[in-house]
Amino acid sequence: MTPHDRLRVGLAAARYLDALERNDEADLESLWAAAAADPELLAAFRDIHAGLLEEQAARDAAVLSEAVEKHLPSAEVVRPPSGPVTVADVADELFRHTPDRLPADAHRLNERLRQSAEPIPTDLGLPKLIAWAEAKYGPAVREYWKAFHQAVIKLHTRRESAEYQTAARKAPKPEDRK
Repeated sequence: MTPHDRLRVGLAAARYLDALERNDEADLESLWAAAAADPELLAAFRDIHAGLLEEQAARDAAVLSEAVEKHLPSAEVVRPPSGPVTVADVADELFRHTPDRLPADAHRLNERLRQSAEPIPTDLGLPKLIAWAEAKYGPAVREYWKAFHQAVIKLHTRRESAEYQTAARKAPKPEDRK
């Protein structure tokens, strides 16, 4: 894009934002008609809308969080972490929800894995996960790797679910509130 084109698109984008703020339907219609024949202008308008939607989503999330915290004092707004699921995330999940009858070696391995920030490769079935993990971290009983795999799936699902979740927690007793 030439400097002239950047200036033309920038001015049209500014005019578009102004028309949006003024709710000027005639100006918006003419700008969209121009964008229909100009891919650079169309891309700029789409970028503007993507930014506006992100801003609105952030405002909505803040209002929702505030309302939950104000009107549901026994609820907690849980914001799941973003980014890839790591070996440490999975090991922490297994530490909190330990499978039954694991040998001591599996517990020692899990403690070591709680220090690893390595992301878990996506879309690994159990056999490939076992091969990957044992090559990096050493062997463990199959039951441990099955539990590890289930925890990977659980954490992936949790991260892909809704942006906010409410979780009820036990309200403090009146005598504990003092």
